[in-house]
Formats: sequence, structure tokens, C-alpha cells
Amino acid sequence: MICCLAAIVPEDEAHGALLAAGAGLLSGCASSAHAPTDTTSPSTSTVPVAPPATTTPPAKTGSADSGASFTMPDEVGKVLQTAQDDLQRVTHDPLFYTGSKDATGRGRHQILDRDWKVCSQNVPAGRQVQRRTVIITFSVVKLAETCP
Repeated sequence: MICCLAAIVPEDEAHGALLAAGAGLLSGCASSAHAPTDTTSPSTSTVPVAPPATTTPPAKTGSADSGASFTMPDEVGKVLQTAQDDLQRVTHDPLFYTGSKDATGRGRHQILDRDWKVCSQNVPAGRQVQRRTVIITFSVVKLAETCP
């Protein structure tokens, strides 16, 4: 009998179960060449499987007090990507998240932010806002379209 064993790295629990089943089939492989095989009683084998790796979100740059509050700039009429860049600049946070929605109500997704322009913003320009608690959403249309 010839046995081969390949290294298998499980990506999730289903793969881990396959690894355990495969290890159970191969558990008697090394000794089967020299010893008779007993086919009347099933054998089981336990193989420890590591839990899936978890990822941690990237750390924000800057100090905790850096940009704790900021003045909301006027982004109406700007390209969506430029508006997002402006918010990251004034918040001192390169990972600051802004949302956007189709101002026409058609529910289109903004895949390429450079193809959309800002029609309105949910936080008025000039308002002092807390960076950690504010959710900024821009209503947008395609560059060639007119704002409703």
C-alpha cells in the first residue's frame, strides 16, 4: 500500500472537518504496510484543528485628541471623491468614513466616487461636529446630471 500525505490548511470549519476526516483515513497508513488491516471494527482519530484566524481593524493614525471636533465644510457641487478627501483632511483621519446615496431616488450605487457630484449634505456647512459621533451622508448624482 502506498500512502501520500499533503499539507492541508483549513480556511474554515468545513475544511477543518475534511482535514479531520482525511487524517482519520490516513491514520493507519504508515503501519498498514507491515500489519494486517482489520475491516470489521471502525477506528476513529481526533485531529486538533486551530480556530480560524481573526483580523483586527487597522489602527487609526494620529493622537486620540487630534481632530476630536471639526467644522463641517461646504461640499455641495464638488466631486464626491474630493468631498471625501476634504473630510479626511479636516478630521485629521485618513480612514474617516462618509456615506453617499443616489439623490434621484433610483438607488444607484456609487462605485467610482469620481463619477458623482454632491447635491446636498446631511450636516450643514459651518456646523461644529464631533468626529466620533457624526455620520455624514452626501446625496449625489452622476457628473453629467442635474441635482434634483
